[in-house]
Amino acid sequence: MDLGLAGRTALVTGGSRGFGLATALRLAAAGAHVALVARGTEALATAAAAVSAAAPAGSGARVLPVAADVADDPGLRAAVARVEAELGPIDLLLVNGGGPPAGGFADLGLADWEAAYRLTFESALRTCHLVLPGMLERRWGRVVAVTSVSVYQPVENLMLSSVLRPAVQALVRTLALEAAPAGVTVNAVAPGFHLTSAVERLIVRKQEQTGATRDEVLAGWTRDIPLGRLGEADELAALVAFLMSVPAGYITGQCVVADGGWVKGTF
Repeated sequence: MDLGLAGRTALVTGGSRGFGLATALRLAAAGAHVALVARGTEALATAAAAVSAAAPAGSGARVLPVAADVADDPGLRAAVARVEAELGPIDLLLVNGGGPPAGGFADLGLADWEAAYRLTFESALRTCHLVLPGMLERRWGRVVAVTSVSVYQPVENLMLSSVLRPAVQALVRTLALEAAPAGVTVNAVAPGFHLTSAVERLIVRKQEQTGATRDEVLAGWTRDIPLGRLGEADELAALVAFLMSVPAGYITGQCVVADGGWVKGTF
């Protein structure tokens, strides 16, 4: 399927690994110019090289790595300004600030909550505030936010995510209503357990808490997943790329769950 994204400019936050990198690879393969935003310069350089290699030969697709912290307002503003100056107006935005740390209510202090708010909700709000007005003015754009299955069903030992992710989803639904008259779509994807570095950290934490082996931790999770396995980052990236595509222009205000069937409730 032709996604219709050749020549479009994409801003991918959290772009050096996991869902961000996998999405950047998909968008580059579709011929889009891709800006990768993340904190670590070394990981960014490695990611940028991989994304450049994914672009079709002769497509002219460019890749721009930008070191910035999405929770830092001046740094984020500077990053967006640089992307627009070097790649052009932003047509595609992946809101992907990463998940807050694991922990239950008793494990978390107010400072933990404040940091998680800045990372999970405020960074999404700030990024949209910087990028969405240009899309509305040009009357075309795609915004996709990575949330979590915790939007629909609290996840054990992920108190911060289970409380704050639903706020991001509310932002997505509300922005979708306001952006729709301009032809701009705003959606979310809610991944379950995928084999990413973030989940690897959860595995290590579970091992430390229970004394279980890595295989035992994975077996405990997959027992609750009807498909019987964890997802791959590229599987979620394929969904994101479709939601950003021209053929997906009639889909907005949605949260698409990609969890192998883990969430059992109806919604």
